[in-house]
Amino acid sequence: MNKTVFYIAFLLSFITNYSNLNANILEDKKRLVKNSNYFSNYLNGSVYLQKNDSQKAYKFLQNIEDLGLYHSEFNFKYIESLVSSGKFEEAYIFIKKLDKSYQSLYPFNLVLFAHDFKNKKYSHLKDYIPLVKKDLSDPLLSELYHDLDLWCELSSGNIDKLKEKIKKSNSDFKNVELTQKILISLYLDDQQNIDLYFREISATKELVRYNYFYLGYFLEKNNKEKVSDIINKNLEIDSESLLFKQLYLDFQNNQFQKINQFYKRKDINHGLGELFYLFANFYQNYEQVQISNFYLNISEYLNPEFLPNKILKIENLITLEDLYQAEKEIKIIEKLGKEYFWYANITKLKFFPNYNSEKQINLLEDYLKNQKIFITDKYFELANFLRSNSNYLKSIHLYEKSILSKKDKKNTDWIYYYNLAISQERSKAWNDAEKNFLEALKISPKQPEVLNYLAYSWLEREINLEKAKEMLIEAVNLSKGRGYILDSLGWAYFLLKDFDKAEETLKIAYEKDPTEAVIYDHYGDVLWINGKEIQARYVWQNAVKLKYIEKDLKESINKKIIFGLDEDYKRKS
Repeated sequence: MNKTVFYIAFLLSFITNYSNLNANILEDKKRLVKNSNYFSNYLNGSVYLQKNDSQKAYKFLQNIEDLGLYHSEFNFKYIESLVSSGKFEEAYIFIKKLDKSYQSLYPFNLVLFAHDFKNKKYSHLKDYIPLVKKDLSDPLLSELYHDLDLWCELSSGNIDKLKEKIKKSNSDFKNVELTQKILISLYLDDQQNIDLYFREISATKELVRYNYFYLGYFLEKNNKEKVSDIINKNLEIDSESLLFKQLYLDFQNNQFQKINQFYKRKDINHGLGELFYLFANFYQNYEQVQISNFYLNISEYLNPEFLPNKILKIENLITLEDLYQAEKEIKIIEKLGKEYFWYANITKLKFFPNYNSEKQINLLEDYLKNQKIFITDKYFELANFLRSNSNYLKSIHLYEKSILSKKDKKNTDWIYYYNLAISQERSKAWNDAEKNFLEALKISPKQPEVLNYLAYSWLEREINLEKAKEMLIEAVNLSKGRGYILDSLGWAYFLLKDFDKAEETLKIAYEKDPTEAVIYDHYGDVLWINGKEIQARYVWQNAVKLKYIEKDLKESINKKIIFGLDEDYKRKS
């Protein structure tokens, strides 16, 4: 399609889709439609927003800024590009040029609210948020408006009214409600509530992060023993907390200034910034990554000091496949300390193709040689990467180091032996693999993945068939009937020559997991054995059409489609 035809098609679409624009737009603003640069800039800006490249989107959209006076869809796109590019002041000025009706319209109102809040223009804040009410179409947004109302009262000094609203609050999001109480009480130096809320969150894994905000409070009182106690207890609750692992190292090195560098409890902007960060997390969990990034950019605008929050942005950018921007954020993160250095470089290894894998692996291994703290999970993480890339021998070496570095055994440690056993089985070290599968089950006997893998490995070797069947029956019950485990059980029945039971079980697996080629293969086999050759060929033909099927398996199934199961196979069965 040439450019002229393309622009005509776009113009027709433009008129059709935006009939609610001012009726005189084409007559009064003929230059907008006559000048193909408007369409070109709009299209290019839209395309780059779709690609999540806000910087390039901004370059095109800024050229047609006056289109926003007539085009509501443009306004959304342009504001998104400005906020994503960190051009908050420009976003604010642009919205202020629009009709006043936009000022209480989501998401424009959030930009105005954050801007005026940071610039201490507190008197206008309530103009930007609608009356707080339950909105079942988006309960999260309703909750956000409710919380913003609390920060309105706090910023205006209406403390009695604020406390009354907190007292009457009946949020459906109890953890959000509690975090707001924490941040507000710390800001107000409300000693009674500071202690009350601290006790409430101390043993809650979901709120581990919020213990961090007490560290600055206790450091101000020079209570370093309490700071150490909070850090250690939080690592017991969540041993994988990147923030608290780094805090532990900083505390051990007497770098107390680092502990308090990201958040100042008496800075009201930091408190509001944390609220937006919390909602950015929510939307990421709901897989609404672009909305998550929008909230995160507002959070960064209010508190640019909380650099560990960039991890959420890195995750979002990787999900959006914007590796260029993600790499820029990683370069900031890796300077924050040893734990962040590890996170940055293992992330490069996993997601960035421009980093040489071997060189990056060597860098991470060299790093671990010089570390004594928090190394178990790092060896494990690197080993998992190597195993997923079929480097089984090297992964075995790192899994073994991971296990050796553990100081005590916990009931969650089965995963270390299980993953080690998988690498050993794949590298043909079956005796070692079997030993470690059994060790994993000794630590935690009710793990369906381990039961399935060990039992199916026995089936492949045609040993311990009865025991394998019993283990798989248990695994099916524990897993509530996962398709791939049902397939293993069906194959156990097949090898035990219970073909009716095999067909019944494999049929369920086939219906439950229509993407797994091995299940098609097994189901076709039992259908053929049971004299249903037409149905068997139909199942096999569907198998070879699957997007993900190993080459060897595809070749094997293609032979079955042509020749069926040979007589030797049938006699063996």
